[in-house]
Amino acid sequence: MRRHFFASTALLNRCRLLCHECAPARYASSAPTSSLIHDREHRVSVRYERGLPIVTVPLPSRQEMCQFSLRPISDTVGTLCSSLSTEDKGIDFVALYSKDGVRISNSTSIEHLLQFETFRLRINDTFYDVDAPESESLESLLLSNSSEKLKTLDDIKVSVASLHAVLNVEEFKLDRERTLLRRLEEAKVELNPLEEKKALIDEECEKRSERLLWGFFATMGVQTGIFARLTWWEYSWDIMEPVTYFATYATVWGTLGYFIITRQQFEYPAVRGRVYYAHFYKVAKQHEFNIERYNGLKQLVEEIERDLARLRDPLYQHLPAKRLFHLMQLERVASKEGNQAAVDEKPDSQN
Repeated sequence: MRRHFFASTALLNRCRLLCHECAPARYASSAPTSSLIHDREHRVSVRYERGLPIVTVPLPSRQEMCQFSLRPISDTVGTLCSSLSTEDKGIDFVALYSKDGVRISNSTSIEHLLQFETFRLRINDTFYDVDAPESESLESLLLSNSSEKLKTLDDIKVSVASLHAVLNVEEFKLDRERTLLRRLEEAKVELNPLEEKKALIDEECEKRSERLLWGFFATMGVQTGIFARLTWWEYSWDIMEPVTYFATYATVWGTLGYFIITRQQFEYPAVRGRVYYAHFYKVAKQHEFNIERYNGLKQLVEEIERDLARLRDPLYQHLPAKRLFHLMQLERVASKEGNQAAVDEKPDSQN
């Protein structure tokens, strides 16, 4: 009896060794043979629900089914594996393989994974064969759930754009408005000290311009009094007429020289502005007033306020993105042209 028992045991071990040697090489390092048997009651399935793939997987710890919603474009194989490990702490190893036994990398997107007709899911030592649904099922689902059948790609684009506008425009507007208000507040906080310093410089330059104008007026009055005295008291008009003629000619000659130098007509507002800005730049250097930074902040505040006004304008809310971008480009070009014209006038005024 004992001899027959040992003989049968040796024969059984020999059969197991032969079965192990005949198994495919790609499964040599995987789970035992019993673990490769698929559970027909607990199988992995993939279906589309409202346009998203739903993967139903049996969890090994409690032997219950659990479904996972995936996003075809943004989610990857690594996302699915991580979700499985998080859901069931008894899962030590999760991987996906092609039907040929080649492992699928974690960076592969779900969209590409579902293009396989069949793939394998390994959870610990158990393998599951998964049949991916056809790509046409998503299109048929969209068509069946729509009361008005979408027949062209343009209809789909319009529907997606309308849905995006309804769901995201208000949220985007609020977020954009908060961002602009925060930038506007930061710009005004930095601009306020410069505004105070500029007000002091403006006051000083204003006083200097007024003094020069009144001095010029007083000089003209004194000249008129001298000519009147010499004409009617000291000498006669026959003697003073050539003097007044040359005085008038000297004035014309001076205005011509002013035009040659400045390329501007001799007008009192222009002369006053030239005197004002010439003294302003001089005093700004003394007070260490950064004119370029001040101009940049003022331009930034104007742009932000213009963006806020455009954001709150109902006429701009439902325009296409390309049209809004085109309008913004036109406004920026116009603003740059205006600033360039102002910059071109400054050197002329300083001369």
